[in-house]
Amino acid sequence: MASSSAKEKGFLYDWELERVPPHMTRPWWDIAFVQIGLFLSGFMIMTGGLLAGCGWPWYDVLAWLIIGNLVILALYILSGHVGVKERVPLSFIAEKFFGKWGAKVFNFLVLAGALAWGALGIHMLALAITDLTGISIYITAWVAAIFVWLSSVAGYKSISILSKVVIPWFMVLLLIAMIYYGFQLNWQAWGFKAKYGGVFNTFWDGVTFVVGLNIMASFLQPNSARYAKSTKDFVKASTLSIFYGMILMTFLAETLAAYALKPEEPFADPFVIGMRTMGVVGAVLVWLLIWTTADNDFWHISLSAVQIYPRIKRWIYDTALVVASVIIIYSGILYRYVDFATWLAIIWPAIPGILIAHYYIVPRLGVDVDILAKKGIKINWLGFIAWAIGIVVAYMMRNAALPFPELGALVAALIFYSLLMLIYRGK
Repeated sequence: MASSSAKEKGFLYDWELERVPPHMTRPWWDIAFVQIGLFLSGFMIMTGGLLAGCGWPWYDVLAWLIIGNLVILALYILSGHVGVKERVPLSFIAEKFFGKWGAKVFNFLVLAGALAWGALGIHMLALAITDLTGISIYITAWVAAIFVWLSSVAGYKSISILSKVVIPWFMVLLLIAMIYYGFQLNWQAWGFKAKYGGVFNTFWDGVTFVVGLNIMASFLQPNSARYAKSTKDFVKASTLSIFYGMILMTFLAETLAAYALKPEEPFADPFVIGMRTMGVVGAVLVWLLIWTTADNDFWHISLSAVQIYPRIKRWIYDTALVVASVIIIYSGILYRYVDFATWLAIIWPAIPGILIAHYYIVPRLGVDVDILAKKGIKINWLGFIAWAIGIVVAYMMRNAALPFPELGALVAALIFYSLLMLIYRGK
C-alpha cells in the first residue's frame, strides 16, 4: 500500500492505494444508492422471470427471497464491517489472509471471473441498442462500452453520480409499473411453469438459488464500505438496498415477466419485458438499470487490478478492461455463460468464509490479523488450502443435489482456515 499519493489525487483517483480519509466518507444513503444501482438492474428483472415461470406459487417465491436475502444481508454486514475498519479495497485486505503475492493470485482470479459479469452487462446494453436501431452488435458493443467507461472511470464518485441520477426517478416508475401490472394478474394461477422459468425441485432449491445469486458479491462489500462513516451507517445502507432491491423489487419484477412473456418463450429477456409492459419508456428504463450494474462490475475489477501492479492508475486499468470486455463479446464466449456462472458459484463462496474467519475468529484464537506481514509471509498457502477445501465441498454438495452448497463451502473454508491458522498462535 502506498502511503503518499498526493500527486495522484484528483477526480479519477478512487483512494485505491491508501485508506479513505474521514473527510471523504459518504452518508449512508449515498452508499445505499450505489448498492441499489447494483441490485436494481436488468438482472433483477431477468431473475424475476426465472422465478415467475418456475411453477411455484407466489408466496413460496417470496419466502425464498426473504430467507435467502437475510443470509446475504448477514454476510454483507460482516464483510462491510471489515471495509469500514480497514478503509482500503478488498484487493489489499486480501493481503491479510493470502499474503502480498498470494493476494495477486486471488485478485487475478477475481478480475477474470468478474470481467465476464461486466462483459455480460455491456453485451445486454449493446443488444438493446441493436434491437431498437438495427445497428450491428459489433458497433453497438463499442457504444455501450463507452457509456460504461464514462460512469466507472472515476470509481465510486462517478458510479454514485449515475446512481443518484437514475435510481430515485426510475425506481419510482418501475415500482408503479410493477404494481399496475400485478393487479392485472390472476395471482392464484401465478405459479405456472414456463419455458423461460427456472427449475427448482424443492423449496430449499429456491432458497439456495437466491443465496447463490449474490453470495459472490458479499466479499466485495469492503470496496464500498470503506466510504461509510461507520459500521452502523453501512448496516442501514445494506438493509435498505437489500430489502428494496433484492426482495421487494425482484418480487414485483415477476409481475412484469408474468404479464409480458408467453410460457413458450425460452428466455426472460429484461429488455423485452420492459418494452412489452412500458413501451419505449420501459426499454430506456431497463437499459439505464443495466448500465448502473455494469459500471459497478468494472469498478470492482479495476480495484483488483491495481493490487496486481500498483504503478498503473486504476482508471487506466478500467479503460483497458472495458476494451477487453468488447473483445470477449466478439469471441462469443458469453453464449456459454451459464456453464461459466455455475463454476463461479462453486469457486467463490469459500472467500467470505476465509474473510470472516480471519477477522472474527482467528484473533480470538490468539493470532494477530497482521501476522503474515509481521512474519514476512508473501504467500499464505493455508488460505489457499482452505479455499480449495471450500471448492470441493461446494462441488460435492451440488452434485449430490444438497441444499445450500454455497453456505457449505463458506462454513468449510471458515472452519479449516481457522484451524490451520492456529499454527501461528504464539509465534
